[in-house]
Amino acid sequence: MIELLGAIMERGGPVLWLLVLLSLAVVATGLERFWWWTKAGAEFRLHNYRRDGGGPCLNQWRTVLREEGHAMAYTVIERDLRRGVSFLGFVVGAAPMLGILGTVLGLAKALGALGAKGTGSSQASLDRLISAGLAEAMLTTAAGLVIALVALVLRHWLHARVREAGGVLNCESERLSPPPEPNQDP
Repeated sequence: MIELLGAIMERGGPVLWLLVLLSLAVVATGLERFWWWTKAGAEFRLHNYRRDGGGPCLNQWRTVLREEGHAMAYTVIERDLRRGVSFLGFVVGAAPMLGILGTVLGLAKALGALGAKGTGSSQASLDRLISAGLAEAMLTTAAGLVIALVALVLRHWLHARVREAGGVLNCESERLSPPPEPNQDP
């Protein structure tokens, strides 16, 4: 298995190494966000909020809301809620571009081998050079697309959690806001 991975990495060229690093960052971001949303972020889920009324994070948010108002309270918690979303958006755009870069480099390698045909190289060595270039092109394209798709799914999952949390925060904000004073018309 390790030999197979090593062979794939060797065939994929330098761009594939960048894509592997990017994929590790996506996995780490996804795991961290999943852990946060199952622990601290769970109190911002609507069904938990309706059942339990919140927890330490929401209590901290309530304190800031009472003391400094809705805008500041949302700004305080927004960083935790949205962590990782912009990075995943970056990956959704960058991974396919890196895949295309790998494709261009791989095709350049294959075409370079075709150009070397008249230099006295054997047909077998030319075939190996061409197939290596094409393998690099296809591996990086596929890797870039897979990484972008995984990041896109994670990003949409996070957006759904943030929207739900925003609804909970708006409900709580309305609940804790003082009622409007009656209009005193003369």
